[in-house]
Amino acid sequence: MLRARLGVLLAAGVGQMLAQTIRAGRSAIIPLYAADVLGSGVGEIGLIVGLAAAIDMSLFYPAGWIMDHLGRKCAIVPSFFIQALGMLCVPFAASFAGLLAVAALIGFGNGLGSGGMMTLGADLAPAEARSEFWGPWRLIGDGGHTGGPIVVGQVADLLALPQAAWAMCMAGLCAALVFILLLPEPLQKGMGV
Repeated sequence: MLRARLGVLLAAGVGQMLAQTIRAGRSAIIPLYAADVLGSGVGEIGLIVGLAAAIDMSLFYPAGWIMDHLGRKCAIVPSFFIQALGMLCVPFAASFAGLLAVAALIGFGNGLGSGGMMTLGADLAPAEARSEFWGPWRLIGDGGHTGGPIVVGQVADLLALPQAAWAMCMAGLCAALVFILLLPEPLQKGMGV
């Protein structure tokens, strides 16, 4: 199975690793930036994170509708472009309100891609070897999820927190480009619903 699906698994896997990197990285950058750069208190940080999560969760149904009716890439690609734009804006957030707006934008982007990696994995998995495909697929995604905060910490330690946000921006842009350029649209290829 790995030999037969290696090309797709590598391309999609790179995209998923980058996607999970920005997703996990936002959970580290937003609170750190709020506390260290803006001097926000626990209540303000909780409000920022909570509002972003509420926006994210409110998009579960629309994201599924978009993926099922317009195509997987119609939800996944804009999701990571929007998250990348949000990360690009983090260093320019000079106030609580500014960071709240940026976190809301990132939450919107993440919500737009809700379930996208799981759906894409289900589409790409061969019917005769789903579990064999899912093992590497999940390992790749979990690697990105684990790596995101590590990248944030390392870049922030070497340079500064704003540069860590820009590193996450690059991860999001690269994820979107991988999905645009290297993967077919599963819904149109008869692999999806």
